[in-house]
Amino acid sequence: MKKGIFVGLCYSLFLFSVMVMAFGAQDEVKDSPSVVFPEPEFEFDAVFEGIEVVHDFVIQNKGTATLDVKKVSGG
Repeated sequence: MKKGIFVGLCYSLFLFSVMVMAFGAQDEVKDSPSVVFPEPEFEFDAVFEGIEVVHDFVIQNKGTATLDVKKVSGG
């Protein structure tokens, strides 16, 4: 019986420490931007050479600070 109580106590302490680490990590980055790309890739259809193709990529900031986009390039 004592072994079961000990195992339960250890398990509870483990869960508590995981929760403390998870919530503590959020406090460390509390005033920072968090970039999200709802559509990170887009596959263009085949086009004739010289035809301009356009697609808008959405960049979202899910953080609490300003997100500065300084450089964008295609690849």
